[in-house]
Amino acid sequence: MYNIPYGYDLMCKLLFRLLLLLSIWLPYQAVAQADVEEGSGSGLVSVQNGVTAKIVGGIESSASEIPWQAYLNMTFIDGNGNRSTFVCGGVVISPDVVLTAAHCLRKGSNTVAAQNIKVWGGIVSLFNANSFNDVAVSEFVIHPSYNSSRFSNDIAILKLATSLPSAAIPIKMADSVTQDRANNAFANGWVANSERDPNLLVSGWGATDPNDSSSGSTTLRQTVLSGVPDTICDAQWGSNISPSDYPIFLCAGSVSPSLGRDSCFGDSGGPLVWQDPLNVSDSDFGLRLVGLVSFGQGCAGGLPGVYTEVASYQAWIEQEVGSAVSTQPTSVFATNPFIRDYSNAGIAVDLSSTGGGGGYIGGGGMLGLLVVGYWRRRIISVA
Repeated sequence: MYNIPYGYDLMCKLLFRLLLLLSIWLPYQAVAQADVEEGSGSGLVSVQNGVTAKIVGGIESSASEIPWQAYLNMTFIDGNGNRSTFVCGGVVISPDVVLTAAHCLRKGSNTVAAQNIKVWGGIVSLFNANSFNDVAVSEFVIHPSYNSSRFSNDIAILKLATSLPSAAIPIKMADSVTQDRANNAFANGWVANSERDPNLLVSGWGATDPNDSSSGSTTLRQTVLSGVPDTICDAQWGSNISPSDYPIFLCAGSVSPSLGRDSCFGDSGGPLVWQDPLNVSDSDFGLRLVGLVSFGQGCAGGLPGVYTEVASYQAWIEQEVGSAVSTQPTSVFATNPFIRDYSNAGIAVDLSSTGGGGGYIGGGGMLGLLVVGYWRRRIISVA
C-alpha cells in the first residue's frame, strides 16, 4: 500500500473531465445550471424515493460489438441566447433512423431544434466523436402522448439528414410476439434475493460509479441485467407504476443482489437488448431491441431501472418512418455480446450508499460535472 499525495486524485478527475469535453470537439464554455435545471419546470419531477435517468458494473465494449449504439448531443438555446448541451444515448434501427428518449429532446418547455442535434454512430471511443463526423438530424418526432411528469411514452424518433457510417449497424426491434417471449423469460428467470438469469444487455457512455456522477467513461461500456416481471416491478415502485403501465414500461435489475449493475447518468435513450432463443443461429444472434433507458432510483439503487418498452410503439414508429424499418434484411453482427465474461462486473460497486436522487451530469465551470436533475441524461451547460 502507498499513500496518494493530497490533491492527486482530484487532479486526475479534473484531467479526465477536460479530456471528455474536448473529445467531442464542441466549442462551448460550461457554466453551472443546477438552479435553472431543477426549477425550470422541465419535467425533472421527482417521483417517490427520487428518480434519475442512468452503466454501472460494466465492462468496456470492443470494436464493432455494440454497432447499434448511437451517441447524441442536443444543444438548447433559451430566449436570452444561453445554451445548454445534453448528452444521451440512442439506438440505430435503420441507416438513417435513430430512437432515443423523448426527455432528451426537451428542457422544460423548450424543445431542441433539429439543427442543434448531433448524432454519432459506429464508434466506441468518444475521442472518435468530433465535429467532422457527426450526422445531422433533418426532423424528429416526440411521441404525442409523452408525459414528462409520469415518465410515460418516453420515446422519440430522429430522422437523419444522411445515412450513418457503415460501422453503425441497425438492430431489429422486438415486436409484440417477441416481447411476450421475453416477458415469459423474465418471469421464469427472476428470483427474489438470489441469482437471476442474465437475459438483458444495456450499454452506454454514462456514469460508472453510482456515488460519483462525474465518473463517465470515454469508452462505450456494457453489462448484463435481469428482466424484472411487471408485477414485481409494480410492487416495488408502488404508485409510480400501475398495471395500465405494463405495456409501456420494462424493468430490469442486477443479476444478483450483491452486484451493482445498472444504467446510469448519461445513458438515457440508449438500448436495452434481449436475445431471442428462437433466433440465436441468425446472423444477428437473435438480438432484439426491447427497451430504451428512461429512469430509475439513483444508479444501482434499491429499485429496478425502468425502460421504455419498444414493442408497444412499433406501429407508431412504422407510421412515422415507413413499415420497411421492420422488414429490413437481418443484420450481420461480428460478436455476440452476451457471451462476454461479466463475472466480475459490479463486484467493486459500493451498494451501501446508492439509491439517492440525481440524473444529469452538469457543468460547473469547464471541468465541473454534477448531478442536477432526475432523468438519466448528462448535461454540459454552455453560455
